[in-house]
Amino acid sequence: MSESGAHRGGSPAGRNGPPSPSSPGSEGAERLGISSRKVGQAPGAVVYTGERHVERPIISTITYTPDRVEEHTDVRVEEMRTPTRSEDGIHWVDVVGLHDTDLLVRIGERYGLHPLLLEDVAAIRGRPSFIDYQNQTFFSVKMLSWSSAANVEIEHISLVLGEDYVISFQERHGDVFESVRGRIRSGTTRIRKRDAEYLWYALLDAVVDHYLVVIEELANRVDRLEERVWKGEESDEVPARVQDLRAEMMIVRRALRPLREEIEAITREPPEWFSEDILPFMSDLRASVLQSSDALESMRESLASVMDAHLSLVAMRTNDVMKVLTIMASIFIPLTFVAGIYGMNFEHMPELDEPWAYPMVWAVMVVLGLGMLAYFRRKGWL
Repeated sequence: MSESGAHRGGSPAGRNGPPSPSSPGSEGAERLGISSRKVGQAPGAVVYTGERHVERPIISTITYTPDRVEEHTDVRVEEMRTPTRSEDGIHWVDVVGLHDTDLLVRIGERYGLHPLLLEDVAAIRGRPSFIDYQNQTFFSVKMLSWSSAANVEIEHISLVLGEDYVISFQERHGDVFESVRGRIRSGTTRIRKRDAEYLWYALLDAVVDHYLVVIEELANRVDRLEERVWKGEESDEVPARVQDLRAEMMIVRRALRPLREEIEAITREPPEWFSEDILPFMSDLRASVLQSSDALESMRESLASVMDAHLSLVAMRTNDVMKVLTIMASIFIPLTFVAGIYGMNFEHMPELDEPWAYPMVWAVMVVLGLGMLAYFRRKGWL
């Protein structure tokens, strides 16, 4: 099945087309999670605030019961199942590509989604949030993964829970939901026998579990950097590497902290229409989020310790250099004094007429130097 001609090649340039080139400072705005594209728009206006990652949106669906599974790819909106409860089972709609806001509006009309919900779907720079619309629940989260350049990549994911369906909205292809799809296809797992609430939870759990994958790799990088610091390797590159890791951790923290707040709010006061069966799973999700949050904070402290260790080692090496220079200066001070006395060119210096005077001065200077070296070594300064 394919999307209609109006959407086959993406929307024309304009509101739904590729965004204009980023203005100076846009990277800072993206890092802070803000966007000025919605300024002046009415509440509920669907304005995509990100970059275009796919040529055209792709809609995939999975419908399943305990006995069967049906999957369809590249589904048109008109072919999507209506939200009225039926015996068809649980319905999962996955939308990849958010730049076509007209398509988002059509999906919203098909499923009766609130305008503010669609606004939050397209506002990808917003912080993770949970909103209960009485007959629908909206949860936006940040999915973390590693890019091809080995940097932390963040993607805005929106999950809508209805009576017997879940709709997921993603910016680009590639996600952490393949394990959930595999469990649905296998037919031997709990998910096939549960309702849409459990599917919604399973998708959230997949996102949260992947936080630990990202945090674990960051922790490994911190450990490797710490090992190099103590070995004295790549000393000049340590501050830049520390700053890069801090930037990666800030991305994770910006995604994790509001998610933790929302999960704690749900477990503390769940929506009235949530079933009792889902609450233990939400508590388990909260524990996973807290574990990720604690691991991230510990890692930030470890990174600060690495920087402190680097600065301490640099200071120690500097002190060693200064100690050597000071010892050398201390040895030459008395030698300079002796040389200065006999370099004043007085006429009446009786020993200058003696044949042993020159070698005696050299002997005194050598004895002074060696004696001071022996003294410094006995003191442990060398």
